[in-house]
Amino acid sequence: MKIRSASELEDLLDKDLAWRKREFTTIKFLIADARNHEKIVLIRAGVALMYSHWEGHVKKASQGYLAYLNSQAHNYCDMKDNFTQLSLGEKFSQGFSIRRYESQEKIFKYLTGELKEAFKLDEKAAIDTESNLKYPVLLNIMNQLGLDVSQFELRENFINNTLLENRNKIAHGERLNDQVIQGAYNSLEKELLDLIVLYQNLIRNAVTEKSYLKVNSYENVTAS
Repeated sequence: MKIRSASELEDLLDKDLAWRKREFTTIKFLIADARNHEKIVLIRAGVALMYSHWEGHVKKASQGYLAYLNSQAHNYCDMKDNFTQLSLGEKFSQGFSIRRYESQEKIFKYLTGELKEAFKLDEKAAIDTESNLKYPVLLNIMNQLGLDVSQFELRENFINNTLLENRNKIAHGERLNDQVIQGAYNSLEKELLDLIVLYQNLIRNAVTEKSYLKVNSYENVTAS
């Protein structure tokens, strides 16, 4: 993925969200117009569909953000520490053991000398939703990207229970009480899209404010 400018990232986020919004609207109208015996089937499908858009957009937006940072080519030493930490998995993914001297030497040299290299990561390998984007997985990704997690702190129950628990039961072929799944769908239809928008807005703000840079590096960028 190549994202060479903030405007290209904005375009990616807008387009990815637009088709997901259309599907949210389509399933809503299908359920509203369905016969009674069809509604519960469509509701079950709707819960699974909305989860897929949750995971899909978080992954796409996060990868787009890293692709944008790749194109900016800031040195690791000028960026906040979470990006150096994120790079460690890729840097030492093969043949690395912290118990071996060779590995200890390699990571020491990287952290003390090579951080003047330009930021470069495989965005697809770096972002792992684990095919089960529960709250701890979301926080892990947000912390890796240096995003503000405070706006999601009160959404753990919604994400883990209303969204994930019901989606997983549907995906595993369990039969749920009609009232339970109806209530879950109603909550998701009302709140999930806003949560998706909130996530991408955190990325938009990070780009606008250059919050991926250390304070002194940001001051140098704005002064130049």
